[in-house]
Amino acid sequence: MYIENAAQAQVAVSFLPKLNSTLSLPLVERCGGIEGFFRERGQAFDAACRECRVEPGIFDRGHALQEALRELQTMERHGIHLCTIEDGMYPELLRHCEDVPLILYHKGNMSARAEDKFLAVVGTRKASARCQERVGKVLDELCGMGHRPVVVSGLAYGIDASAHRASLKCGLPTWAVCGIGLHTVYPSSHKALAESILSDSGALISEFPCGATVHPGNFLRRNRIVAGLCHATLVAESALKGGSMATARVALSYNREVMAFPGRPDDAYSAGCNLLIKENVAALVENGLDVARILGYPEKRVQPQQAQLDLFGEEGQKHSVLTILEREGEVHIDELQARTGIGVGELSAVLLQLELEGKIMGTKGQRYARTL
Repeated sequence: MYIENAAQAQVAVSFLPKLNSTLSLPLVERCGGIEGFFRERGQAFDAACRECRVEPGIFDRGHALQEALRELQTMERHGIHLCTIEDGMYPELLRHCEDVPLILYHKGNMSARAEDKFLAVVGTRKASARCQERVGKVLDELCGMGHRPVVVSGLAYGIDASAHRASLKCGLPTWAVCGIGLHTVYPSSHKALAESILSDSGALISEFPCGATVHPGNFLRRNRIVAGLCHATLVAESALKGGSMATARVALSYNREVMAFPGRPDDAYSAGCNLLIKENVAALVENGLDVARILGYPEKRVQPQQAQLDLFGEEGQKHSVLTILEREGEVHIDELQARTGIGVGELSAVLLQLELEGKIMGTKGQRYARTL
């Protein structure tokens, strides 16, 4: 088969849903990789399929390659990038799950440090105001302890959206896993939220090409990626049935930590969380400290904000920042926050003031340095 370039073969994988899974890796490797799978012909291809107990006729490779050419044009128009399981950028935790995609599409920043913790926050689309506030408070408490997890959710109504918004408010990176192609946003009312995620160094991720048929089952398939990306999954609010319950059980099957907020016994949208706790699927968590322990962060209690202001006034905070920058050179805002113990919001204000005074300057990637 004629293939214009490796990218065409990689994109073509996503038009063969039965191939776009790590369960198909033995067949792909038997053919010499993704490009080899599309180049292999005749008896050699049939033999590879038989060896892997796969019927050759289930793959329409020619059609997939034609669709891939159109998809590449759409990707270029919409700024969509490709990541394969063969790439170093492919998320490491996800790589070890047995049924995740060989191919991921993404927009934004998917880079991560080895020490980064990933936290999935999921729940009902019919989220209560009380629980949405609870999610925000937990993320704020984690920031107050100097912890900066990457928060992952599904860009849906309710808990998903509140998790993304709270992350943006706290200055945490957030990734949204979508159940459709990345040429559009679903629901459409979350277009501004998606743009905010991208502008704040977050990412939009999908296993589905733009040319794929939209199907309700896609959103359930998305949940395994949410769980697979993360060290732990927090179910904030859920009925007995729903996508977040499925996400929790998938996370458990991946040997990842599962947490849940407890709720009132008579609350239908807390029944799922209570059941997960009762069945020992999920650990009961009530605050940021509980979540930090399960994520494996070193224990730090949240210091009262007023006490911090009394002990370390604005001039003292400025002095701390300037001392670190003089000694270390360029320093990332995360490192400044960890070293000074200044709250995220306060630190941003201090850095802005020092910039206005001409004492420091911001450089690329949220790094700061002393001016000469």
